[in-house]
Amino acid sequence: MRKTTALKFGLNVPKQGTPTAVTRHKDVPKDGDTARPKRSVFAEPETLSSPDDSKPTKPQFTGGSQTHTSEMLASELQATDPSVYAYDEVYDEISNARDRSKRARKDADNLKPRYMEKILETAKQRQVQHEVVREKMLDKEREREGDMFADKETFVTDAYKEQKEQRQRL
Repeated sequence: MRKTTALKFGLNVPKQGTPTAVTRHKDVPKDGDTARPKRSVFAEPETLSSPDDSKPTKPQFTGGSQTHTSEMLASELQATDPSVYAYDEVYDEISNARDRSKRARKDADNLKPRYMEKILETAKQRQVQHEVVREKMLDKEREREGDMFADKETFVTDAYKEQKEQRQRL
């Protein structure tokens, strides 16, 4: 079941003198105090100030002694070491050192692929095997030809002879 209340949507300000108005602790006058007039929510700032309120609402910051001591400490540090507040230069030095260490690691690796040497080696072995197979096929073809080209000259270079010896060794 729903409770029916007198509250509506929006700003609900209790009216004085109505029996349903809820009194709050700060609205109740203390013993000996005269009832203060209620302040309107939409009132102008001039009407909010009363003769009783002589204190400022917010304390003003005057700097204090802590600021003075920190300034004194900063000036002493500056006098002893002028690079105390040189944050940018220190950061640049740190980042340069970091970059140098990265470059040194990259130079140590020489940026070579990990498995490329093995791949190239196996490619050479396959090429040699392919040449051996091709040479055997040529020999068989010459045997089939028989004496058809027996009267022709054959020219063999030194590089071909070395290559043939290498294949025989493998």
